Amino acid sequence: MAWVFKVRGEKDHWIWGSFNRNEAWIHGGAWKDVRASFSPSVGYTRYRCTYTQDGNARNAQAAYKAIRSKGYNIATNNCLHMSMAVFKGYSSILRRDSRLPSATAGAGTTGRPNDYFSKTLSNAHWERIHYLP
Repeated sequence: MAWVFKVRGEKDHWIWGSFNRNEAWIHGGAWKDVRASFSPSVGYTRYRCTYTQDGNARNAQAAYKAIRSKGYNIATNNCLHMSMAVFKGYSSILRRDSRLPSATAGAGTTGRPNDYFSKTLSNAHWERIHYLP
């Protein structure tokens, strides 16, 4: 699981990244660059979007740095935790959305990234799943 957000006020500037056992990374660029980074050949097959009335790229990047510094842990600090921390750092609306519970198992979810992506984000009315070519 990875994350992407659009920099507010910019026509086509996006920040995106991921976090796995081996590394955490972050990039910036145009939407075409986002799409080039995520493909089935590197394990990404689909994505979802949601629109928020607010958004703060600096807060999202601070959330990324904070969770990255804790190191990877499959149960408590994985790609799902990173993604949700970045999204909730980006948007106070998402941070306060009760339909987006903690990514940790036992908080009403299985704690598995694919379940959260498919079920929890659907319940929170994120866009339909888009499949990557």
